[in-house]
Amino acid sequence: MKPQKEDRIALYRFLGICFTYPQENFSEIIHKAIEMAKQPYRNLHDHGYKITGIRNLKHGLDELSKLTLNEWQGIYTGLFIANYPKTPLHPYESFYKDGLVGGEVSDQLNEIYKSCGLEIFDEREFPDYLTFELEFGAFLLENEENCKPIFAQFFFDHLFEWIFSFFDDLTNTKEAPLFYKSLAQIGNSFLTKEQKVLKELLNEN
Repeated sequence: MKPQKEDRIALYRFLGICFTYPQENFSEIIHKAIEMAKQPYRNLHDHGYKITGIRNLKHGLDELSKLTLNEWQGIYTGLFIANYPKTPLHPYESFYKDGLVGGEVSDQLNEIYKSCGLEIFDEREFPDYLTFELEFGAFLLENEENCKPIFAQFFFDHLFEWIFSFFDDLTNTKEAPLFYKSLAQIGNSFLTKEQKVLKELLNEN
């Protein structure tokens, strides 16, 4: 029995939400996202997705929920945006492929999005930003028939080529809170199986 597409879409969206920059009521948003992801998580587990990290994610969320929004935003900024003398993590495909954020890889992603009728409205971020790619993964699963020509290109030439390295780096970053390390664990275990499932689905077509 194949995993339901809706459950896979839910996990992509869940990860995308959790990796976004913390805003007002972010703790409540994440709690709701966890509740919404519970059933898809169980369904996927029954279909061979051995996703790990949800329990630790809840503990990590409890820790961050005790902070002010400014403190949480400071942690996110220090991990992913800017820090001195060196920002520990760069959630951008271009960094993992070229060592710099932006450039050709980012332009390629922008063209892929446009080919499916999408545009990046947040000009503060590059098209190859982690949360954009996760959300686009969900979009492609929802619109597989209309975007089939770039389906394999996005997943196998872009998302899967860098995201596991990012998750490994996040897991091994000492200063990363439990919440973000748990997200890396969830993402790694989910997308490792997802990569195999997508290969099988593409080979069938």
